[in-house]
Amino acid sequence: MFAVIIEETGGPDVLRYGEIATPEPGPDDIRVRIAYAGVNPADWKNRQGMLAAFRPYTFPCVIGFDAAGVVDAVGANVSGFTPGDRVFTPTNHGQGGQGSYAEFAIASADRVAHIPEGMSFAQAAALPVAALTAWQGLFDRGGLQAGQMAMIHGGSGGLGGFAVQFARWAGARVAATCSTPNVEYLKSLGVERVIDYRKENISEAVAAWAPGGLDYLMDAVGASTIPNGLDMVRTGGTFVSIPTLTDDGDIPAAAVAGAAKGVNRVFSTMVDVGCNVQLAQIAKLLVEGHITLPPLHEYALRDVARAHEAVQSGHTRGKIVLKVADL
Repeated sequence: MFAVIIEETGGPDVLRYGEIATPEPGPDDIRVRIAYAGVNPADWKNRQGMLAAFRPYTFPCVIGFDAAGVVDAVGANVSGFTPGDRVFTPTNHGQGGQGSYAEFAIASADRVAHIPEGMSFAQAAALPVAALTAWQGLFDRGGLQAGQMAMIHGGSGGLGGFAVQFARWAGARVAATCSTPNVEYLKSLGVERVIDYRKENISEAVAAWAPGGLDYLMDAVGASTIPNGLDMVRTGGTFVSIPTLTDDGDIPAAAVAGAAKGVNRVFSTMVDVGCNVQLAQIAKLLVEGHITLPPLHEYALRDVARAHEAVQSGHTRGKIVLKVADL
């Protein structure tokens, strides 16, 4: 199959378009013929070798987690899927399998969900990592509830855009930070208090909006950008950080400081085992109009280096997807 391949970790220049063996599904797997692959910040960090602590690197390597396409083949133990079904998945790349920047990828059946009517391949490819990370950080580990005062630090990014909308859907009151160009975008998502970090002091703005302290805070940007985040959360509240691998501070010290204040201090990474149920629920919210997708920026698979440069800049509003094939 054709794919974007790396033979070593490094900058965007290590990405090359070439041929590699087509992967074969195991008994519990589905092989997906890919129409679109999603691009996430985790991808450039993966390309640079930062995920070595979480998954093995075996070269030649195909990176990329998110994929949307059609079922090409199923393993002997798989039920509920047949060739031709439209599906999306974070693939098995997190467990060491070849990734989604390719014509085909393998995913365990419990990581695959059907694409509902009314959703395109490009839209589906934008969902898995960002939406699952937001969902799990808010609900599975954050325990967010209706009526709570919640702030998303970094609300205009791919993950943040999902987080603010999920929080609103759940009935929370939502504030979010962003830069000046994204203020109107966050207002359009229904954020109650948009804090422009270029013009306002975040701590002062939060104190005025939530005088008793936040019930919930998600940091989707990095420790250095919100050094006094713990002070914004009330005793008994929850402070969730999404690890960046580049700006996470001293995690053990953060846990100790949170415990001292009586704040539930959580570092939340996506878990993709059995994620098909959550993926289906998120897709349902989207097609029913409860949430909207962030702006999509489409690149051809061969232009993956430019896509990586864009996502690595950290200033792309919305989500980047790679077009792999017309299906």
